[in-house]
Amino acid sequence: MSTTPFLPLPAPLVAPLERSGAAATTHYRAVVLTSIRDIDAARWDELVGTAAVTRSHAYLDAIESASLNECRYYYPVVYDEHNELVAHACVYTIVTDFAQLLPARQQRWVHRLRRWWPRLFTVKITECASPFVAGHALTIRAGAERERVLRELDLALAGIAQAERSWLIVIRDFLEPERAAFDGLLAHGFQPRLNLPLARIRVRWASYADYLGAMRARYRKDVKRRLQRAQASGQQVEVMRAFGQHADTWAAQAAVVLANAQRFKRERVGPGYYRNMERKLGDHSVLLVARRNGRIVAHGLVLTDSDNTVATFFGREAGRPNAEWFSLMNEVIRLGIERRSRYIHLGLGSYAAKNLVGADIEPLYVYCRTTSRLLNALLRLLPEVMKPRAEPTRRIFHD
Repeated sequence: MSTTPFLPLPAPLVAPLERSGAAATTHYRAVVLTSIRDIDAARWDELVGTAAVTRSHAYLDAIESASLNECRYYYPVVYDEHNELVAHACVYTIVTDFAQLLPARQQRWVHRLRRWWPRLFTVKITECASPFVAGHALTIRAGAERERVLRELDLALAGIAQAERSWLIVIRDFLEPERAAFDGLLAHGFQPRLNLPLARIRVRWASYADYLGAMRARYRKDVKRRLQRAQASGQQVEVMRAFGQHADTWAAQAAVVLANAQRFKRERVGPGYYRNMERKLGDHSVLLVARRNGRIVAHGLVLTDSDNTVATFFGREAGRPNAEWFSLMNEVIRLGIERRSRYIHLGLGSYAAKNLVGADIEPLYVYCRTTSRLLNALLRLLPEVMKPRAEPTRRIFHD
């Protein structure tokens, strides 16, 4: 590890924790780095493995270097007494406008009151997650004492929140099967909450043709009809690997989609995001580009690792949409099947449309707490503000 600056923590946050019992010899210590470049990439990625591109050193470096949303990034790392890296996480502070979650009438009142109280219903969150995608950012080495490692990470998070004057700490996003490994956070005052769910396809077909063949007839016909409609309009989708040179175009298209989003708007990407995704992730990133009669009309950025194909940001030209999103989503599915991914991640939102092409809508959980005992007690009384409306899921496939 380099000697570049790190966040100084109060003494209790860096004091080693000893194992109980006469034979106890192992000590853990936490250090909070202020840049992902303060740790060797190979050392970080050795702990991550090959199936978590959004937790990789390259991805985090790309996001941090892009300076998005005025976030500040921190990286708690936990070592044992042999200086072996046993855990790490990505943490960032981000200002979030929760007024977006209120009914329209109440939103209008909030906007009026902001003439006197500009930051009403805005909160600086200390958030632990894979930034700008759905997924958690906690990696713990197999065999480490998870409860004690989680305690070290919690203390580090508290130190970051204190330094940033942030009163809300959120650790997200965990699928149901992942919760058992992280429910130890409950012992540190964290409370589980539902986030918006993840649309994800479990791949069990050898080819795209097999995927279509496994669909029930009505859904297969619907997919083909949509694709035929797009083709009739002169629309085609191509794979672009050298896409950073057109970063301004992609950022402008992403801004169009964000401006038309109906509910929660937070992450905003600029040209630096696209340039970094190509330059730093290399073969683990690809851009799907929709053209209509030769003119670029939309795009979708996709990340890949050994197990996953992850759709990230979608953008399009201004004006009335014309099946661009569906054409791009279909190509994400084709790409994931051809790569023999285990899962194809289609992200948050538009659940009915994603379910129609075979995505399961899976709950995502977050753990949250405040830096105040009183506020933590009040947090228990708050409703699940991010809980989506229940939507019926359809049986798309014969199996």
